[in-house]
Amino acid sequence: MTTLSLLSVVSAPGKVLVTGGYLVLDPSYHGLVIGTNARFYTVIQSKDEAEHGTIAVESPQFENSTWKYTCGLNEQGVNVVQSSPEGRNKFVETCIKSCMKVVYEKVGEQALLSKLNGGLRIVIVGDNDFYSQRLQLQNRDLPTTMSSLRSLPPFCETHTTLGDVHKTGLGSSAALITSLVGAMFVHLGAVTSLENEADRVLIHNTAQQAHCLAQGKVGSGFDVSAAVWGSHRYRRFDPKVLEPAMDEQVNAKNLYDTVSPDNAAWDNIVTPVKLPHRLHMMLADIDAGSHTPTLVGKVLNWRKENASEAKALWDELHSYNTKVEQDLRELNASFEQDQQAYNQAIDRLAVKKASEWKSMDNLDAVQKTLLRLYENFENVRRLIRDMSEKSNVPIEPSEQTKLLDACMDRPGVIMAGVPGGDYISGGYDAIFCITLSDEASAQVEEVWRTWSEMSVGPLLASEDSNGARVEDLKNVNGLAQVVLH
Repeated sequence: MTTLSLLSVVSAPGKVLVTGGYLVLDPSYHGLVIGTNARFYTVIQSKDEAEHGTIAVESPQFENSTWKYTCGLNEQGVNVVQSSPEGRNKFVETCIKSCMKVVYEKVGEQALLSKLNGGLRIVIVGDNDFYSQRLQLQNRDLPTTMSSLRSLPPFCETHTTLGDVHKTGLGSSAALITSLVGAMFVHLGAVTSLENEADRVLIHNTAQQAHCLAQGKVGSGFDVSAAVWGSHRYRRFDPKVLEPAMDEQVNAKNLYDTVSPDNAAWDNIVTPVKLPHRLHMMLADIDAGSHTPTLVGKVLNWRKENASEAKALWDELHSYNTKVEQDLRELNASFEQDQQAYNQAIDRLAVKKASEWKSMDNLDAVQKTLLRLYENFENVRRLIRDMSEKSNVPIEPSEQTKLLDACMDRPGVIMAGVPGGDYISGGYDAIFCITLSDEASAQVEEVWRTWSEMSVGPLLASEDSNGARVEDLKNVNGLAQVVLH
């Protein structure tokens, strides 16, 4: 058994884009992304018994999910070649290639070779919420409830291949790549700590390059950014920064120059934010039956063909997105100033429907902010539906609108929406609700449980503002059993 002293563990969270869907592709606008406590974990062990320069990657939650690579030096600096007959895992392979080139430039040839002496074993797993657990529950004759989900073992086997698994929209590929980059950099000595800002920027930039290269396109990057930094306001980078590195054959020096923290061309802006105290995020996976995901190109084509109309809509939507963030910041400040008064204010509103708050007498400052937050986000939803209708893209489909409205019709629910994204319309994928009390959360779960028009699968994940971090294997429930088998 490999000793724990030769082992590195890094985790990275999933994400929910609360505001800014589609808009985050344009650096003129920003989005509000909330991190989750659902995480991907990458564990790296140095192995004494393996051949020099070999890397074995395991993803034990899936069938046929072991990949082996051989590393060697060449004119690019370092070369990584798959040496196993299994099908290609483009995300893992691209990520390992990029990491090796960056490490080669950062620590030097001899230091890298000494770290690879004996080879590496890499195990990658994601929390259950990244994948639909419907089949797991059916096989156990359990209802689709949070209580049932809590009874499942951590890091469940999916009993399917990676290509066929049903994802829940939490950003699994971004979290996976970020945890893999972080673990490789920590294990191979390219970074000293994830608490060091320059080291975190290097992880971010490398993860963005690997993720975009594996996808074959440069997205907005908010999902990788959330995996690195957790909850924040995100303004995207200029995609031109990655142009010199969007090639699998890019050499080590050019790649390192591109992703280096010293490269001023990275102009993304990360402004930390978090959900205020007592605002609890709930998530559900939606399975609406057969449908065709609509690519973002359809929205962008509508925007191009209707430039003035689209700009007016996007500007108005951005204005309300910004107001939502300002409301959240005001609530955080109010809690810091007077926690007792803040909690009393929430207690009073939590027993009423948000639509009734405006008619209540003597609202205090916190309650007025909560009312504004509710109204501002309702305007966000209204404008998203306008965009959906005008572009003929089901961003918030009518079936989803009914479900979200039913959730909002319960006391203590302040927001309900469809998470935004880059490529696929949010509808038919997932929903989120933000509640003010445990009672409100229980009522939302009951709405989901009894909903008949679509299959609504609750997730256990909730908000967590923390980004990527180094973990202690022993402190992550179930991880040691998966890794040290």
